[in-house]
Amino acid sequence: MKKFIIILLTSLIYILELSPNTITLASSRYARIESSTQIYKTLSSTDNISNILCLAERSYYVEIVGNYNEYFRVNYNGINGFVKKNDVKEVSSTPSTPYPYNIKLTLGSNCNLRSTPTTNSSTNNIIATLYAGEDNFTFVGRIYSEEAIDFGGSTWYYVNYQGTYGYIYNKYVKSITPIYENTENYIYLTATTEKIDNPITHTPSLILIIILLIPSILILVILYLPKKRKSSPKPKKSPKVFDKY
Repeated sequence: MKKFIIILLTSLIYILELSPNTITLASSRYARIESSTQIYKTLSSTDNISNILCLAERSYYVEIVGNYNEYFRVNYNGINGFVKKNDVKEVSSTPSTPYPYNIKLTLGSNCNLRSTPTTNSSTNNIIATLYAGEDNFTFVGRIYSEEAIDFGGSTWYYVNYQGTYGYIYNKYVKSITPIYENTENYIYLTATTEKIDNPITHTPSLILIIILLIPSILILVILYLPKKRKSSPKPKKSPKVFDKY
């Protein structure tokens, strides 16, 4: 019986290895941003500015780390959040430049780094005071929020400053590197290469595995069924020999 189980498990592993088009296990999954989309803090459907981290730039990518009905949980340029599935399309490979990079931002005047994109005096959101000429920032993304200065527009920049994330109003920025469109080649993910997180619970894959296993199981059952023993003929009784004496 132990030998039977070992052979059965070996057959299952072999069939799984021969089915790459049915089950494709990828180390990571990326989706291309089809139009600038918002990175949400939570799964709430509200577009309130308090629930938005920043915009993800069109033509770049998000790394998918979770699946929640209408949303993907993603990594984007160093932050974690959620994007609407309708705003992105999965690709079949890992992009070489998934996020905007080498975006240099330099301050033109003193300002505050804030935890939210507003200067409302009732909100205590100042993280740090920054000074003109400072350029030690890692650009994460943009967000459209409050017009903090008259005719200054509504653009804020979400940045990483010495390990802390915060917002800077655009009118305090002297210069910023242009964010060009990502032009690298990509191929959208097709149904045959779609990654299945748990193939054993994926119904089409499970049915195919069972169908492929049936012949092997039948052969093994036939080989290892206990054979009926033939009954041996009863020995003939030898005639009794009587003592003459």
